[in-house]
Amino acid sequence: MAQIQVRPGVNPDEPEVPVVVVLIDPEGPPGERAVNDLSSYCYEGDGVLYLAQTDGWAESALAGDRLTVDVVAHPTALEQVDVDPGLFPGRSATDPAAVIVLRVETRVDPGVFARAEPGAAVFALGPDETLEDALADEEAWPILIAPPPER
Repeated sequence: MAQIQVRPGVNPDEPEVPVVVVLIDPEGPPGERAVNDLSSYCYEGDGVLYLAQTDGWAESALAGDRLTVDVVAHPTALEQVDVDPGLFPGRSATDPAAVIVLRVETRVDPGVFARAEPGAAVFALGPDETLEDALADEEAWPILIAPPPER
C-alpha cells in the first residue's frame, strides 16, 4: 500500500527543506503500478526522473493534520505506457480531463508540510526496501512530480 512521508534530507541540493515523498510498490495495486509505469515516460535529469507537468502532477490538500496527495495524469500519458485510463474513474480537481491514478493519505505535522517543496517525489520500493535504502542508492531515481499547473 502506498505511503506518504513529509521529511527533510531527500533533496541533496536543499537537505533541510521537507519533501512530500510518496512510496509505492511497483508490483502493487493498479494505481501504484501505473505511477511506476509512468517512469518510462519521464525525462531524465540529475539522478531523477521528471514527469512533465503537461502529462501529470501531484495535487495536495491538507485538512487539519490530514494530508491527501493525488497523483494525476492525462489519459494520453497513461496510454503511452500501455495503461488503460478507464481503470481510474476519479477526476482531477484542476483539470477534469485528467484522472486520479493514485490517492494517498496520512497524518502530518502541518508546520513541516507548510515548509515542504511543492509537488512530490515518488520512490518505487520493493517489499524489503526502505526510503533510506533508496536515498543511499545512486541507481534509485525518484519520479519528481510537479504541483498542478496554474489555471
